[in-house]
Amino acid sequence: MIVVSKKNSPVTSVAVFCASSLGEVKEFSDLASALGEHLAEQQVTVVFGGSDSGLMGVLADATISKGGNVIGIYPEDTFSRDVRHRGEIDLRLVSSMHERKLEMFRLSDAAVALPGGLGTLDEVVELLLWTQLGIHQLPLVLLDQGSFWNKLEEFLSEVESSGVLNSTWRNYVSRTSEPESVLGILGDLKSQLE
Repeated sequence: MIVVSKKNSPVTSVAVFCASSLGEVKEFSDLASALGEHLAEQQVTVVFGGSDSGLMGVLADATISKGGNVIGIYPEDTFSRDVRHRGEIDLRLVSSMHERKLEMFRLSDAAVALPGGLGTLDEVVELLLWTQLGIHQLPLVLLDQGSFWNKLEEFLSEVESSGVLNSTWRNYVSRTSEPESVLGILGDLKSQLE
């Protein structure tokens, strides 16, 4: 297994996990757009799932609109219809969802999770597991402006209280409602992991 580690380096690229749909909450799109614009303004590369639909498309389009660098990792034969982003991004085709995650993790210094469904949850949990196992050292910020990530935080706390999850997960996960605070938080978490 390849160990992915970028110790003592600044956050220059961020994997962003989010929905391939827009959902029913307009604030989700606003948050994706604000995050993409902020990362572009800070010259941080956005690494995402490569789709032009949903929050993924909003994120990529907002980043591009501010002159940002975007890398899309798209699982070529996984979806029933082709929804790969066709804008000015570095689109990389992979063969599976697992390969997509591996490549997103490899190319990133840290990660942000916007609201999303099972795919987003899968990415978040695998990233946390790999950090816990020491395969990589990627801090994660859960970003929402409401209660979207409440249940996940409650679940992790409950699992920790039951004794089957080590409390160290708290050293590499944080939460915010402000896109502008994401990089500062990630930098702090990253320094704790190093």
